[in-house]
Amino acid sequence: MYKFLLSLLLLLISFSSPAQQMLDTFRLYFDLNVPALNKNTEKKIDLLIYNDKIIFGSTIMVIGYADFLGSEQYNKNLSMQRAKNVKDYLIRFGINPADIKLCVGKGSIERKGMTDKEGNPIDRKVDIVVNNKFNSEQSRHFSSQSAIAKTAKNTSNTTTNSSSISSGKAADIKQLTSLKEGETLLLRNVYFPPGSHIIKPESYETLEKLFNILRDNPRLKISIEGHVCCIHGDVPDALDIDTNEPVLSINRAKAIQIYLIKKGINEDRLQYAGFGKQHPIIANERSEEDAEKNRRVEVRIVSN
Repeated sequence: MYKFLLSLLLLLISFSSPAQQMLDTFRLYFDLNVPALNKNTEKKIDLLIYNDKIIFGSTIMVIGYADFLGSEQYNKNLSMQRAKNVKDYLIRFGINPADIKLCVGKGSIERKGMTDKEGNPIDRKVDIVVNNKFNSEQSRHFSSQSAIAKTAKNTSNTTTNSSSISSGKAADIKQLTSLKEGETLLLRNVYFPPGSHIIKPESYETLEKLFNILRDNPRLKISIEGHVCCIHGDVPDALDIDTNEPVLSINRAKAIQIYLIKKGINEDRLQYAGFGKQHPIIANERSEEDAEKNRRVEVRIVSN
């Protein structure tokens, strides 16, 4: 306990440097005797990163706990596994492992006199302690709705002459570097929950390949373009349930842009736009297969 408190104190002292502008603790709750993240916990982490509560370059501590049920060693192992699972999820989302300075399981939290057979749900948790070091370059543009509109407008003025690749045909993402300006490539295996802009973890393999291409081709500039399906009438875009705004295609494209920026790609190389239902591949959707073709994200070459 003494060594842990000493380590924690030293980390907190380092968090108090002049560069600090924000020190926050975010709390995640777990199911009884379960070390794995549930859907609600995953979504909370997604939103923390998307909304810049946790930003690339932050100094992070991950501290796991358990309630009083179970033996001391069991609770120690359980709390440690919860902390590790949170750390792993953060890394899969693009957080640099080197920025996670502490990952520890503290075991159970003492509750004198408490004998409830169901334990204490608020003690089944992991705390993410974050020191966000903001600067103008990191905070610029991420949450500005006017910037969304401006970028979408600029990108919509880009030539829309697509190659056959953008019409749903299979293509390896490596072909991106062989495309001409204005041509598009369908981002395969990039997924979002229904009505949500939060990127699902199974998408990161494709996005990592996209990042590698951009990193290895520093002159390449792209536009990330979202498209949705299954909306009718005069509604131009689908509702984003995370923000309660009818801009789902824009927010999905923006989420990929932010992911790439946090990985280290310069923002000036990444435009994004959402076209809602304006450019369907299948004009009249009659099946889930038709909807899937229209529900997509494409990458357009701006310059190379």
